[in-house]
Amino acid sequence: MTEVLAVVLTDIGSWRKGDYISVDIGTFRELFKKGVVDFANLHDFINEVAKLRYLEAKSTELQKLSDDFYEKVRLVEEVLLEKARRADVTALDTLRRFKDHVRKLKMTRLEKIFYSALIRPDSLEVENRLTREERVFYKKWSEELRGFLDGGVVNE
Repeated sequence: MTEVLAVVLTDIGSWRKGDYISVDIGTFRELFKKGVVDFANLHDFINEVAKLRYLEAKSTELQKLSDDFYEKVRLVEEVLLEKARRADVTALDTLRRFKDHVRKLKMTRLEKIFYSALIRPDSLEVENRLTREERVFYKKWSEELRGFLDGGVVNE
């Protein structure tokens, strides 16, 4: 289960304003909508994605990402969109730039994953660097490419 670090915005139960808590994403979404918590390290995560995009583009090897990386990406997008709805004037611009970084990171990674499936199909070393979503592509592409190279016909 994916957890995120949240900062408490208002006293509730045993939590006090300013406390940092670790909660699963589902709980975070509920509490965020009610205005009880906020994403504690939002800008750190956004900067991390920008840095990952740069590192991915400069390296020939896939960077290791956590299994739940894209789940956190979706959460950050939801948080920024909600902040924009709440009249945060910088949120939409931040969201636009963040989505651009994520899209370019995905494109670079998908290219490397495809190449890895061609050169090193079914490699645990490669799989360990991938997220859940990316592993699906890698396994499927490994199977399809191996079938094509071995028999010349791709399964339909």
